[in-house]
Amino acid sequence: MDVTRKTSTTAPSAESDQEDWGLEILQALVAPSTAEDAALACAAAWMNFVHAERVAVAVFESSTSCIVAHGQRDNDTHITIYVGRETTSVALLLRPESLHSAAGPCATEEPTDVLCWPEHLAAVLVRRDESFVDEERSDLIQELSRRLLSRWTTPLTSFANAGHMEAMAEFAAGAGHEINNPLGSIIGQTQLLLKRTDKVDHQQALETIGAQAWRIRDMIGDTMLFARPPQPEFTNCNLGQIVETVVGQLQKTFTGVDVTMNLPTSAVISVADESQLSTLVSHLLRNAFQAVQENEERNGAITVQLARDAESAASLSVTDNGPGIPEEIRRHLFDPFFSGRQAGRGLGFGLCHCWQIVRMHNGILMQEALEPGNRFLVVLPTESASGPT
Repeated sequence: MDVTRKTSTTAPSAESDQEDWGLEILQALVAPSTAEDAALACAAAWMNFVHAERVAVAVFESSTSCIVAHGQRDNDTHITIYVGRETTSVALLLRPESLHSAAGPCATEEPTDVLCWPEHLAAVLVRRDESFVDEERSDLIQELSRRLLSRWTTPLTSFANAGHMEAMAEFAAGAGHEINNPLGSIIGQTQLLLKRTDKVDHQQALETIGAQAWRIRDMIGDTMLFARPPQPEFTNCNLGQIVETVVGQLQKTFTGVDVTMNLPTSAVISVADESQLSTLVSHLLRNAFQAVQENEERNGAITVQLARDAESAASLSVTDNGPGIPEEIRRHLFDPFFSGRQAGRGLGFGLCHCWQIVRMHNGILMQEALEPGNRFLVVLPTESASGPT
């Protein structure tokens, strides 16, 4: 079997060619060197090991562009796979069947399997040969596909690793409970000693201890909120009104920064928790404001844009013209306690709270590097009132 990045027309001349091709695909599954290689290897695995008739693999490299590998079986010995780029919206990942619609990038008619991992910005659509049934092998290739595509990120796009974040949440819940008990004793004893001393230096020392202990308690509170956030109370929310309200509340604090809102003329309604979405917008705006404050070369500018990107999804973006985020920091953007700013200027919980809110609303949160500046994009469903999956 012959696979190329464009088209394939020649069949293998010997069984050894098939074996070499199979080994090449397996090697690519283990360690792809590019996103194109990952999409190609994934498509080829479905074609070769599950005998799929057609397959389409989409890997988003930005919010508006994805790499797509299309595979087609012409006969038992001839497979064609094409790898290219498509201009489309990442919002389609919230309704993966739209990826193979007339307007979607994955032209796979009547797929038997629609696999989608929005947290990894990837999807696989497969039409299997119904005469070839091997569920065990299909399940294996499905899991391999998920693992393969979950590893791939591009320098332009960063998003939270769902498994990593959930593991941190479990740790935060246990650690928070254990730390709170001795912390309560420290605060109580400090307050008791303050009442018993009239020495100024002792009072100052105890007040410092108490203040730092309360700061730790705030950190534990944020940790518990991240680990066990309140479940959303879903109602019909006007996203444009939420953005206008939050921007209006924060405008006075954003001195010296030009804030622009680009909102659609018609209402964009999402079934969501209005309070949590307000918190989400507030965190993203504060994050952008802190970024532009660090830029001394040009005036700070923030743009908030709301758009209906697909029939079932809307996007909210917050763009700033602050300095770029170094790659070593981008890898930890959504981690609790991590802050790219100087020590003591923040607890590093804003973006991880954003991730939790978006996750509970079945959405997508990602960051894109711009020249200059940064862009945080939130994609939210606009039709379903179901809870988190």
